[in-house]
Amino acid sequence: MNSGAYILVVVGILIAKCLGFLRDIVFASTFGASDYTDIYFQVFGLASLVFTGIGGALSTLAIKNLNKIENSSPEKQKDYVAHFITKTSLIVIGATIVLYVCAGPLVSVLLPGLKASMHDEAVTIMHIMLPSCLFVIVAYIISGVLQNTGVFFITSIMSLPYNVAIIASLLTENVSITAVSVITTIGWFLHIAILLPSFFKKGYRLFGNPSSKASVSDNAKEVLYIFISSMMFQLVFMIDKASVSADSGAASTVNYASNLFVTISSVFVVAMSNVSYPSISRHFENGDKESVNKILQYIITVLLAIFVPFILVVCCFGDDIISLLYQRGEFTEDLSRTTATLFTIYTFGIFGYVCQELLNKVLYLDGKYRYTVVGTIAIVALKPIINHTMTSSGSAVMVAIWTTVIFSLYALCILFAIKKTIGNYFSKELIANILKILLSGAGALAVYELSKLISLPLSESKIGFIVPVMLCAVVYVGILTLSGCVKYIIKNKNAH
Repeated sequence: MNSGAYILVVVGILIAKCLGFLRDIVFASTFGASDYTDIYFQVFGLASLVFTGIGGALSTLAIKNLNKIENSSPEKQKDYVAHFITKTSLIVIGATIVLYVCAGPLVSVLLPGLKASMHDEAVTIMHIMLPSCLFVIVAYIISGVLQNTGVFFITSIMSLPYNVAIIASLLTENVSITAVSVITTIGWFLHIAILLPSFFKKGYRLFGNPSSKASVSDNAKEVLYIFISSMMFQLVFMIDKASVSADSGAASTVNYASNLFVTISSVFVVAMSNVSYPSISRHFENGDKESVNKILQYIITVLLAIFVPFILVVCCFGDDIISLLYQRGEFTEDLSRTTATLFTIYTFGIFGYVCQELLNKVLYLDGKYRYTVVGTIAIVALKPIINHTMTSSGSAVMVAIWTTVIFSLYALCILFAIKKTIGNYFSKELIANILKILLSGAGALAVYELSKLISLPLSESKIGFIVPVMLCAVVYVGILTLSGCVKYIIKNKNAH
């Protein structure tokens, strides 16, 4: 891992997410909102939430196991991957067959309020999209294997063909939701197709002996633990939306704010996870905890250098950002202001998100799943109670505040647990870098306060906030550079 690889992955993920955002815009303009779109999104959600979660868990587990001593040779790694994918595929195919048989009742669970006349249509779409389960999971496993070999960019853009295919279908005249469902399933397969050339070039193969010891069934508990631990944010945001659903429009503002928070945060956190986790795993399995410490110090420095300005921008310009993105048509100024407030509050939960998507994985290497699993289950179980008892008014703002508090407490617990696993990673150098970043943030904040006292170009326009943002950015980067922190971030070579 190095800064160049990280930047490359950030760019790749950013491109993929922008295209995904365009896909949603085109979909909305083509179909609007109807019973058909409800069916599509609920069935689509089964693959995009549950099975990407399972795929991500299997990807993490594959990287962990590939770096174990027993898989130290290239041939053993290739055998392991072939066995792992084959065994996983057989299990998923079996589960998919069960889902085909149970498609009718499953549709009733996913869409309890669906008109009876639409039930058969929903089952048909379910049948069309169920093969996505296999494609999603295999794609994520292959992605993890490639990341472990240092192939980062292609894995960061694996959703590009998928998004291009769906956008192309949506631009077709009089396209039906059934046809888009077919293309969606093909699109999930394209995740695999774009990865296969690199996968084969590295000498890996898709098929192996499913009876080998290197099978997913031997690690079923670990898969379950990782899956549960990776669902905390998604489940808590769902609980938040349900808790405020009695207030008209409140659930939508929570949805917009939380989605925007996760979308922006994930670009940097997922990229760091993809680039750093193979190195962390390799050093940990070799017993080199000193190198793990150095990598962790580097990760904390880089992410803090990114998220301090992110938090400041959201706090200072959140209203302007939300207004620019959403305020049009039925999305009024009041809704924009509420969404901006929620977005700001959720942003302070960023450190909990870093733990879920990245730092939890350090504990996985040591088999300490109880921290992440118990923490996730406790939070998901307590959050509805907290929302009910602490927010008697049903205020979305209070719901968001408690969510951020809980995420922050979770982050503190994980940081403490990691210390027990790899030793004290808060070195003098890390503390110095943290202080340099906070000083740079304070300098940027001072510029923001000064900018309010003078008339800047475009100050009366909707994009006028860009000028003070740029001024603050110049000061932030300038102080960070003068302090030597930028040099540390760019030239750090500890993570190999």
